[in-house]
Amino acid sequence: MPVVVVHDISRHLRAPLFTMGKAQVGGSSRQGWCAVFCLFVSWLLWAGILKSLGVMLPTLQEQFTAQTWLIGWMISIINGVVNVSGLFARPLEVMFGSRTVVTVGGFLVGVSMIIASVSTSVAMLTLALALIAGPSLSVVNILSRSLMGRHFTTHYATASGIGTSGASVGLITVAPFTQLLLNTYGWRGTFLILGGLGLHLGVCGALLQSPPTDETKKNGEYQPLGPDIDEAPVVNSPSAEETGNSKLSSRLITFKDAVCAQMSHFGFSVCLRVPFWITTVIFCCSSFCGVQWYIYYISQAQAKGFSPYDAVTFTTAAGVGNLLIKILSGPIVDQGLLKLRPAMVLTIMLSSSALLITPLVNSYWLMMADAFIFYGAFGAVISLNDLYTRELLGTDLLACAFAWMELVTAVLCFSLGFFPGWLYDQSGSYDLSFVILGCISCLSLAALMVEWFLARWSDGKTRRKS
Repeated sequence: MPVVVVHDISRHLRAPLFTMGKAQVGGSSRQGWCAVFCLFVSWLLWAGILKSLGVMLPTLQEQFTAQTWLIGWMISIINGVVNVSGLFARPLEVMFGSRTVVTVGGFLVGVSMIIASVSTSVAMLTLALALIAGPSLSVVNILSRSLMGRHFTTHYATASGIGTSGASVGLITVAPFTQLLLNTYGWRGTFLILGGLGLHLGVCGALLQSPPTDETKKNGEYQPLGPDIDEAPVVNSPSAEETGNSKLSSRLITFKDAVCAQMSHFGFSVCLRVPFWITTVIFCCSSFCGVQWYIYYISQAQAKGFSPYDAVTFTTAAGVGNLLIKILSGPIVDQGLLKLRPAMVLTIMLSSSALLITPLVNSYWLMMADAFIFYGAFGAVISLNDLYTRELLGTDLLACAFAWMELVTAVLCFSLGFFPGWLYDQSGSYDLSFVILGCISCLSLAALMVEWFLARWSDGKTRRKS
């Protein structure tokens, strides 16, 4: 009888407190909201680092006596390394667990910025941020998004909008805060203070709980060590030469299995699927244009004759637009008021148009409205693309898909991240650069058209067979 009572009590203790759709808030579901919080802070720091570097671009250019394209390319390389290192997110999660990886990575973000405050050259600054902050931010971001996708079976668009809105909050707060620190303490003091704030990401990681993986599940079960002795077939004793050959082949097979097991953690098989490349084109084009806007928008506003404080005000308006449109787009899609694909088409068109009309935008209020529309639509595209990726590939491949998508984006940043600054050095204007970015953003519409065509072709093929 006492055993029954204990069992009933433990069952009620494990019961969730209340639910939101199928994402329960209580017990394990609380981890879903912790993952949303980690994603929010990681996006805030990611956007904050890039935007603070954009605000400090003229100062760093003067401090290190470097050209505009070199400093801009340095920032683009840092973002590219962030994307490349995402491939190690899944293997690290398998080996150490999400909580440990996110906690350590969060602390490393702050440490890297503190190291950057004592840099004496562009190369040292780039290495400190690219080799320490870059991989840490990438791994934390991917694991948080993956955890969120596992915990939220409904209202995923809303959760994604809340998590990714950290980028807009970072843009609203970090840009003016960086300008204030820059005027008060100089660029070294700015890096030092921002590094102290970055250490808080490690505290967020401590709130997480690593979900059980296939490997950890197997560790908790008894595994057969080999065939039963009574059932083993009777064989003749092998010779010494045969024994040596069998040991060698056994070691080779074991090594091959170990390599294959490790490679499977990188999820290369997802790259062989057509839907992966459809969502990758959307992510890469939008992310690349957003990163270049991060880097060069302050300089572009100053090149048009606006003061640094005016430029920071424009970025603040952009952050407000990002926050509002991103948070509103989630419930609209979740409630079915607007389907996912039409919502993506609308936001892609808005962000592309805002870049294409850059040569015509020269007044104060037009600059503010243009920044509001572009960055708001851009944020909605990135948020909705996570939902689009899960719909096309499923939840099991999310971490691997996000990592490989960011790797492709890194290649784009490494190869083309310098061209807006280079065109400015040649022509004295950013107008052509932003028009080209608008054309790149429009390529996302082509990816959606390909997915629509393949879906129609598949439906027609199924009807013909039936």
